[in-house]
Amino acid sequence: MKNLRRLFFLVPLLLLTLAMPALAEEAATAAAAAAPEQKAEGLTLIDSGTVKEILKSDMILLDNDKRYRLDNIRVPTDYAQQALDELGAVLLNKKVNVYTTGDKDAGIDRYGVPLAQVMREDSVWIQDVMLSKGFAWADISGAGKKMLDVLRSMEADARAKKLGFWANPAYAVKTPDNVQNYTNSYQIVEGKVLYVTKKNNYTYINFGRDWKKDFTINMPKKTWRYFSSITSEGFDPSPWGGRLIRIRGWVEDKENGPTIELTDPQQIEFIKQ
Repeated sequence: MKNLRRLFFLVPLLLLTLAMPALAEEAATAAAAAAPEQKAEGLTLIDSGTVKEILKSDMILLDNDKRYRLDNIRVPTDYAQQALDELGAVLLNKKVNVYTTGDKDAGIDRYGVPLAQVMREDSVWIQDVMLSKGFAWADISGAGKKMLDVLRSMEADARAKKLGFWANPAYAVKTPDNVQNYTNSYQIVEGKVLYVTKKNNYTYINFGRDWKKDFTINMPKKTWRYFSSITSEGFDPSPWGGRLIRIRGWVEDKENGPTIELTDPQQIEFIKQ
């Protein structure tokens, strides 16, 4: 009888455990459909139509033969097929509205394809779907900087739930201590700034005492001036010592250790300690 009672307890628990991934995916899709009016705020409608083909893991073709690249997301190469399959499931033969943020220096990628936010006719925001299910990182571009904060929050939620590629330890947020194992790749790195120095028209944001080996963020002087001109509060890393920050970007293998070059203020997130 004791074993039977234990079985009655374990079976529902097992069923709930098996259902968890599906429930998490349903929750992510539901979140993508929430408050569409707020998500489209500040966006400009530039096209509408039916998606007739998924060209890439971040690119669609409408029935008017216009291509659009999903702005503000970056799909890991190893997960390109999963992302493409997901886009096909949620977009193929569906009617969509295509938006742009209308930023001054934005609009097209290096191949001439327009960058856009895409929302299905039933108000499901596609960038939200891709991020909330862990199929993409939130990324910086000239076209969609206004959207980045809300998109990063979707990414953070998927990361916390270990959805999609976030379940793979290889895609975890890196630290200054292990990022040297992931050079020549796009990464998110989180750590405490030790000190900031300036030399030869560069600002160096250091995370270790041995600047010849440790992880560093570098910023050219001309970039610093540009940042100061486009951010209302100015942009000065000098007092960042002791602050916990998160940066996203391409990790290069430099002579003086792993490095990310800071080219946009929105690469940086300040983390409350």
